[in-house]
Amino acid sequence: MLEIIHQTFVCEGSGFGDVEEGEDRVCRSRSQPKSDPPRQGLRIATIVVRHRHQGGRFVMRRVAVQRLARLSTRYTHASAPLSAAPAAAVDKSTEAATGQAQQIVFPREGPGVNYALNWALCAKGVAPKGEAFRNLRESELRNLNAAIPEPKKTTTVYARGSYSAGATAISKPHFNRLYKEVTASLTSSQKLYVHDGAIGSSPRSDAKVRTISDNPSSALLFRSILEPAPTRQVSQHEFPFTVYIASNYSPSDVGSVGLANEDKEAFVVIDYDRSAMILGGSAFTDVETVKKALAALTAPSILSRDALPLSARLLVQGGATVVVFAPESVIQKNAGLLNASVSPDLGLVWTKEGVARLFASKEDGAPNLYKAPSSVVLVTADSTGAVPEISKVTPEKAGALFVAGYNGEDFQPGYQAGPGSVDPVELAKGFTAMV
Repeated sequence: MLEIIHQTFVCEGSGFGDVEEGEDRVCRSRSQPKSDPPRQGLRIATIVVRHRHQGGRFVMRRVAVQRLARLSTRYTHASAPLSAAPAAAVDKSTEAATGQAQQIVFPREGPGVNYALNWALCAKGVAPKGEAFRNLRESELRNLNAAIPEPKKTTTVYARGSYSAGATAISKPHFNRLYKEVTASLTSSQKLYVHDGAIGSSPRSDAKVRTISDNPSSALLFRSILEPAPTRQVSQHEFPFTVYIASNYSPSDVGSVGLANEDKEAFVVIDYDRSAMILGGSAFTDVETVKKALAALTAPSILSRDALPLSARLLVQGGATVVVFAPESVIQKNAGLLNASVSPDLGLVWTKEGVARLFASKEDGAPNLYKAPSSVVLVTADSTGAVPEISKVTPEKAGALFVAGYNGEDFQPGYQAGPGSVDPVELAKGFTAMV
């Protein structure tokens, strides 16, 4: 008895007809009763699957839809009994049909075509139309003419969430509309570049991040600033934070997505509640703003793991570890502080086990975790003389100075110079407990 497995693969794309051999498509399989007509607007290929292996891969023989009627046992109305065709006639029809069928090897994967990755991207709102590459090496990106150009200007950061400070507010409806337009732009790209990494050098307190970009240069940027993460997992569940980089996107109506006119060509938008960030246009070239936005995006997750994400620098000299809170203008003017810093980037994660970098180190063999600090230094600019030039303070006083973050001109609670997603008072409680 001939067993026919009726399966419909609905393929993303335009037009009708069979899927041509050699054409790479990502299809989603859905069960469909034999009596259901094809839905208009979808490309549908109906196939007979013969369960035999060839080189470890399934071999599919595609049979035209009209042949199925001849191969079937002549389905009639659902309420009527089935009439069986003679076995010889069925075998003859089968032989004729399969003789004309084209042979398709499945899966057809290769560079730029990975079904598991494509499904994971679909879960992030991006259905690849063309090729999608993951975690390319620096040499491979350089061969694609990837480079990190100098930023033209400081990029405006928009943010929304249960707590947001230091950024221009954006509404949830505006973000949702922008998200749809950006993911549609990425979906239509012929090539996508995915890079998986982490914020935080210690696996015990890091935050996994997946970046999806239409530009190899942005992939090169994130490869240089994100800590390496295990690459064996493609599942979207391994990377709860997503950064969408749409360098070819520019909103036709900035007001409809909540942006200002001057930010049309470059913008950063964060939704803390959605664990997502969007970089539009040339925004990815503003490296310092991107780092501050990444730190803010992942801070709530790091804090939830009993760790403190801090806008501070870690100094290591003579076996001593020191955490320094200071305005960046002060740090940049002090060559000694810069030379002793374990990283040129601002930001660290303080845990009971020790201190971790927030961003990737430029030095090979740098440790992922440094020992707990022996000293904490808070630099405060004060021209009034109310604060002594050098003084040893109690943990409670240190917490008060931390919350104030006074730099001589204004206050930056928690010494955060960029966007913030965690209440500085909550950070101060953890900070006071640590010191």
